[in-house]
Amino acid sequence: MTLKAVTNRVSILGKKPGRHSTAQRQLLLEIIRGAEGHLDADELYQQARQRRPALSLSTVYRSLRLFKELGLVEEHQFDDARRRYEVKPRIRHYHLVCLGCGRVLEFQCPSAERVKSKLSREEGFRVTDAEVCLIGYCSKCQEQLLASGADTKIKQRIAERG
Repeated sequence: MTLKAVTNRVSILGKKPGRHSTAQRQLLLEIIRGAEGHLDADELYQQARQRRPALSLSTVYRSLRLFKELGLVEEHQFDDARRRYEVKPRIRHYHLVCLGCGRVLEFQCPSAERVKSKLSREEGFRVTDAEVCLIGYCSKCQEQLLASGADTKIKQRIAERG
């Protein structure tokens, strides 16, 4: 979704109480849209405060909740601690999460769409959403772990994640 489309969608909300477009919401959407990765609420808050020091963390959380309700952003929980946000993509994608460095990579998975269609046909189950998150080690972390002789640690960690 382009920044203009996101901005227009928020601007249209002006007629509903509590859902009007504000400079703070516009700023938060701009930051999420321009992010190189998936931001958590605190990262978004820190970046927004550099441009609007009076912005509160509660405004960030309320705005993120609204953006999710409106379908402007997607929320992901890649680990047990933080929820991360990204502008809802035009093309569906999924995530690879590195256990070593925490890096999140995106990939497309046409077979996921085929599985959804097959389940719909064969089981009569209407899939409304799917999230594929593959967890492992990026090539850089694999090299570091192997160089440090941590091969048994890798196996143990993979076994724990099941």
